[in-house]
Amino acid sequence: MRKMVSPALIAVVLLLAGMAACGKGEKKAPAGTTPIDQLIQEGKAPVVVGDLSRGISPVAPTFTVAVTNVSDCPVSLLKGVILFYDEAGAAIPDSKRDMGYSDISPIEPGAKIELQTMTPNDKAVGGKWIIKEVIYEKETKFKEYGKLPLKWTNKNFDAELAAAEAKK
Repeated sequence: MRKMVSPALIAVVLLLAGMAACGKGEKKAPAGTTPIDQLIQEGKAPVVVGDLSRGISPVAPTFTVAVTNVSDCPVSLLKGVILFYDEAGAAIPDSKRDMGYSDISPIEPGAKIELQTMTPNDKAVGGKWIIKEVIYEKETKFKEYGKLPLKWTNKNFDAELAAAEAKK
């Protein structure tokens, strides 16, 4: 005796199989990241940079800064300018200097790293790193090329730098 399978049961099985297959093969960005194209369209940087915090060093004031990649693409290079602030929170004259970051292994999407820098100015107690450019690696629609390096440029860099320098 042969048993008949209900059409409703077949429909449920096909529905469940289709739901299980949904999204297969699609690479999902880590939680807390935003697609790079969306960030660029909104004028936002692919990274978030924290304020510089002073550590202890017998040689010169040492500062740590946290950088988080908030995009869905690896970040391989950062360029910008650092300003140091005194106890009152005012920018220290002549403390502005270029700072960059580059590494063989990029900052992965959602990852956070800490960088350190020094200044010869003993009055420095804090600071800010204003990002000018970010190089990120993005998959192209041409898979044979793999990831290509692309550049994001901060269109508000001059205004952000001027505001940070005017801090008194």
